[in-house]
Amino acid sequence: MMKDAIKKYVESPDRCGLEVYVVTKVAPRLKRMNFYEGAPGEPSLYSSMKDTVIGILREKYLSVEAEYVSADQIADNQNKFYIIQQDEAYKPFAFINDEIGTFSQADIQDATGVLFKLQRETDVLWAYQHLWSMMIPNKTSKGIMGRLMHIDKQGDVFSALTDPILTIAKKLDLLIIDGRIIASDHKLLQQFFGFQDYIRIRASKTVSIVEEKGFVQNIEKMIEYCNRGNGKPKYAKKMMRIADSKVLKMPVDKMMENIHRSKRWNGMIPEENGVFVLNTYAHVELLIDLLDERYTRSDITDEEYDTDVKKVAEPVPQTGNGNS
Repeated sequence: MMKDAIKKYVESPDRCGLEVYVVTKVAPRLKRMNFYEGAPGEPSLYSSMKDTVIGILREKYLSVEAEYVSADQIADNQNKFYIIQQDEAYKPFAFINDEIGTFSQADIQDATGVLFKLQRETDVLWAYQHLWSMMIPNKTSKGIMGRLMHIDKQGDVFSALTDPILTIAKKLDLLIIDGRIIASDHKLLQQFFGFQDYIRIRASKTVSIVEEKGFVQNIEKMIEYCNRGNGKPKYAKKMMRIADSKVLKMPVDKMMENIHRSKRWNGMIPEENGVFVLNTYAHVELLIDLLDERYTRSDITDEEYDTDVKKVAEPVPQTGNGNS
């Protein structure tokens, strides 16, 4: 369970080491930050960063409301954390295993993010914070920035800030655990980490599975559907919803038999010679809803409900026959 994987770092922070890296556009992309160790009693930037990371993990990623779902459900736009498995086709954070450099003032110009590495024994959790341009004041030397200084006799005065500074906020945009990316903001992934490629690859694999099963006559309509959107992966996201469909994993004859017995689905999608014929994009969306089991029916009232989000229920323990 994802919360258990995160919890071990939060419950025993004293047993965790922290390293902080700046992510840059140029190789080596990972550059370690070194920290000034002041005199006893002086504020410690290192300790403050560690407390901040642990605090965010506790408050955001381990809150009672925090729920984790497969990235295949990302089209539903749930307010949840999506679990994205990196593989050879999609591995945007592969550089964490590459050569590591040392961060210096000159690297600020190329800084794109900060990676916090929490390590407990052999286990590692990475937490990423994206650096937006506003978080690096004076980066382009176009704005007028100032800093307050104290000079004897003159008191507190301002001087020009000529070097860019790095601002680290109290936020973590995503986590990386055991090669899996945990993120709620998939727009950030699309804008900076090529997530649209992952979506299209997953959608394409899903279409291939449907084709192999042989119950759709014109698979080209599904391919066209995925490629809609003027370059945006809106429709490919919907196709991802059926990547792990339990209906799709059924034997075709059993699946079709159950569909024909269904009050909702019998006759909804055109058929010829026992296979579906997808003449329109609306037919494709009906097929997605069917395979995703979007609609559910009450055992008690026989009412049917439309639900975008499904979670397999735990078996109900039987306490008796109800006649006592």
